[in-house]
Amino acid sequence: MEIEQKTVFSREQLDAYFASYVGMEGGNPAAAVWFCDSTPHPWVESLVAPLEPRMQPGAWDRAFRERHRESMERWQSHQKIARIMASARAQTFASPQSECDWKHYFDQHLYAPGGAEFKLSLFPLPAHLIGQTPWSRAFRGQPALVPKQRYLDLCRAGNRFRFIEGIRREWKPKVVVCLGERHFSDFVLAFGLEQARVGDFILQPADLAKTLRVLEHDGTTWI
Repeated sequence: MEIEQKTVFSREQLDAYFASYVGMEGGNPAAAVWFCDSTPHPWVESLVAPLEPRMQPGAWDRAFRERHRESMERWQSHQKIARIMASARAQTFASPQSECDWKHYFDQHLYAPGGAEFKLSLFPLPAHLIGQTPWSRAFRGQPALVPKQRYLDLCRAGNRFRFIEGIRREWKPKVVVCLGERHFSDFVLAFGLEQARVGDFILQPADLAKTLRVLEHDGTTWI
């Protein structure tokens, strides 16, 4: 995460910047399946002038994979998503699991420009910066970002969450898998789910039961 200390960004500048595909891994927004995390991976964006909103989604194309080939094997959260997609693919096409290996999916298909999934984040800046630099130190001199609560409130009450709901209405995914149950209220706010139907489903593949909260609204299901 690179931060340009010489330029102080106004609340309005940051609000316009955040109301875009900034901080989203991307993929194919026309895909039926979306994954939404709370924050992006630390490498995603740099906060440097001039701030230019990303109006087109990115993707893990060939050039991206070449740049990050050395570090991708450590990206465990994305590997988990590849496991989900590989299993779903095997189930959908009634193929043996061996033919839908998650590592092959991760290496060849995950977040591809015309692929089967799209990855976005509620908040555009990574929660964990490179190294162990505290948030207040990393963004020192940026009054719109410090304290961190001010930044979170900007995303919630400003145009970031409105942008997320806007692209959801535009692309109409069938399923949005939300990662991180402690961010439930933010998922509801960002996607405008205050009036959505809610149901809980218990999964118990092992000794420990897991609860999936499922919401349905406007032709999309959130899990």
